[in-house]
Amino acid sequence: EGCQALAEALKVNSTVAHLNLRNNHIGAKGCQALAEALKVNSTVAHLELRTNNIGDEGCQALAEALKVNSTVAHLELANNNIGDEGCQALAEALKVNSTVAHLNLRNNNIGDEGCQALAEALKVNSTVA
Repeated sequence: EGCQALAEALKVNSTVAHLNLRNNHIGAKGCQALAEALKVNSTVAHLELRTNNIGDEGCQALAEALKVNSTVAHLELANNNIGDEGCQALAEALKVNSTVAHLNLRNNNIGDEGCQALAEALKVNSTVA
């Protein structure tokens, strides 16, 4: 509920550039709400979501948002129980996203399939450093 309210505010906010929600257990539903906001928000450039247990569902929603968002450049997703499905969705987004320059996926559950998808995406993505 709290994250939903924050997401609604981000849809109309034009000043927040750095959003740190680290270690708040927002889960997949909270991340889905944030993802919807990021589809229309044009100011958030740094998004810190470490240790929120967003899982594959949250990561997939975030990936969809990144396909249309043109401001998020720094994305912290460490410790979120993201597996292959979430990573594959993120990889697809990175094929078309041209703003994400920093991506942290440390301490997730990404296996061979997720890593392979990410590797393919990085072959065409020119912004992730």
